[in-house]
Amino acid sequence: MARIELVVALVVLVLELYSIVNCILTPDPQVKGIPKGLWLVLIVLLPLLGSALWLGVGRDRVAPAARRGSVVAPPAVPPSGYAAMTGEERIRRMEEDLARLERESGEDGAAPGG
Repeated sequence: MARIELVVALVVLVLELYSIVNCILTPDPQVKGIPKGLWLVLIVLLPLLGSALWLGVGRDRVAPAARRGSVVAPPAVPPSGYAAMTGEERIRRMEEDLARLERESGEDGAAPGG
C-alpha cells in the first residue's frame, strides 16, 4: 500500500512542478482567467486541482511551431514590374530597356566593357 501512495505522490509532485514551470514560462497574453501570479498560488496551494485547472483552462493552447517563434509569411503583395507582365510583354520590355541602355552608354563615348 505504501508503494502506491509513493507513486501517486510522485506523480502529483511531477505534475505540480511541470505546471509551475509551464505557468512561469507562459507569456502573459496567453494566460486566461486570472493573473499568472494567482495561478501560481493556486497550483502551489492546491497541487492536483490547481495543476489540472492550469493545464485545462488556464492558458491558450498554441501550436508548437508558433510557440518557437516560427516565421509567418507576410501578406501577399501583387506583383509589379517585370513580374506583373506576361512572358511576351516581359521580353519586349527587357529588349526595350537593353536598347535604351545601349543608346545611353554610346552617347557618352564610353566603350562597353572597359
